[in-house]
Amino acid sequence: MSDKDHSTTMERILQEITTVSHRIEGMDASITSFTLETKSMRSDIAGFQSRVTGLEQRKGSLEAQANASQD
Repeated sequence: MSDKDHSTTMERILQEITTVSHRIEGMDASITSFTLETKSMRSDIAGFQSRVTGLEQRKGSLEAQANASQD
């Protein structure tokens, strides 16, 4: 292998490494975005659960009032 062939091969390898590196960076950004979306969804779910709990308590209170007014 001549020095020119060796140099060309090394350049190709470096280009491939750079391409793979950019792909990994893109995947890392996607994973970070997905993680943030997941955290946001968890927060939304916690908010919904809190609202459901509040509605269940209100329902219990209204049922108790209705039962008391019937007595």
